[in-house]
Amino acid sequence: MMDKPLASLYKRLVHVLDDELQSHARLLEIILEETQVLRKSLLPGILDIGARKSEAFRQSEAAAYRRAETVGRIIADLGLEAPVSFIQMAAYADVATRQVLTGYREKFADIVRRIEDANDINRQIIALTLAHVSNNLNFINNISSSIPNYDQHGQIKAGNLQGRLISQSG
Repeated sequence: MMDKPLASLYKRLVHVLDDELQSHARLLEIILEETQVLRKSLLPGILDIGARKSEAFRQSEAAAYRRAETVGRIIADLGLEAPVSFIQMAAYADVATRQVLTGYREKFADIVRRIEDANDINRQIIALTLAHVSNNLNFINNISSSIPNYDQHGQIKAGNLQGRLISQSG
């Protein structure tokens, strides 16, 4: 049987893991929304998504910090030497808590995979958009920097009339 302070720490860990999972879920929602905003290419939406993603990252980082702090306290209370794997630490919990904790591994793996997949799609959209913009800029640059057919007074440029054909004939 676990002592009460340690059981309380494990309960806190479950709560912190739930908060962290929820913050990851919010981040995933924002990233999925970002996909739609990127497809529309509207600057205000892109800026709004950027700000919301930054806030979601801060929340995820804060939750990860609380998790690390709680895990550190559990490890210290158990008298274990770091580094300790999550499975090793969970092994000291009661059966029900252990099952809940190990269930979080699958939940986190799933949401992290979904975030990575959504980020890959957004990365591809951004790359395609940048390639399109680059191609347009190159096209405009080629048009504006080609040899003009008219001089500055609007007259057709005659070029060098002392070419071989004229000098031989004339």
